[in-house]
Amino acid sequence: MALSARTPTTATNATYFWISSIYSNKVIDAAKSNLVCVDAVNSEWLSNAKLGDTYYIPKTNVVTASEVVVGTKGSALNPMNTAGVTVSIDTWFQAPVDIDYMTIKQSQATVENVATTETAYAIKVKADTVIATLFSGLGTPYGADGQILTDDILIYCMETLDEANVPQDGNRSLILDPSGVADIMKIDKFIMQQYANNVGAVTNGIIGKSPIYGCTVRVTNNLVATTTGNYACMLHKNAIAVKLQIENAWVKEFEELHQRRYNVDLLMGAAEAQDGFGVSFYSRKS
Repeated sequence: MALSARTPTTATNATYFWISSIYSNKVIDAAKSNLVCVDAVNSEWLSNAKLGDTYYIPKTNVVTASEVVVGTKGSALNPMNTAGVTVSIDTWFQAPVDIDYMTIKQSQATVENVATTETAYAIKVKADTVIATLFSGLGTPYGADGQILTDDILIYCMETLDEANVPQDGNRSLILDPSGVADIMKIDKFIMQQYANNVGAVTNGIIGKSPIYGCTVRVTNNLVATTTGNYACMLHKNAIAVKLQIENAWVKEFEELHQRRYNVDLLMGAAEAQDGFGVSFYSRKS
């Protein structure tokens, strides 16, 4: 009599080496997209949030000083005369993985750790994608779909932010896909000695150690595609407000099915928070 099927079905597949034909107790992780959008914007991690909750974020506005006139009371200024931002918790994702009892017992790899890690990662990718969906709404995307990223595009984005009085306080980011990073490598002044010495490794999606035009350069595969390329952007972290809550990973036994389920949930909401604090543009390819 043949053995019962396993859950997941690939557990006993000889190609994947989880059971019986396993040669090592080490697991090669699936290739992961760098998670950068959450770190690049104004994000807040919550607890006890519920689907449908609404968060109200007040905004300030610029006030103008006036000349002193002796004997006259100056007009009062109102720095709180701007409509606030509403962020609704309207997104709920899950990432369940079922593993049967025999696979858990027989696998030399720690399949439970694999399940927990990968489900949590899947949820985080969804969070990045939800944020990236807002990039195209940061003004009219600059340029033409499929364009090569040039120095002129970068200067235009920087100038646009500067003209909007966006702070140059170290909180600006240039968020690109791999094609954008490749295009930057063709711009001479960014690969000259003073830049090349600071290239460094990609850490959490951050490219190198030296900012370009006051921006931390980040690369991700989670941008939203257009027809040919993606919507990339240059923004300040206050351009987008995000509220997130990753539910504690739970484990539930389905004894009647001889399976154990590992699950992670994500609740989140995101909204454009500050007009003019971001500039979107097209990348070369998706």
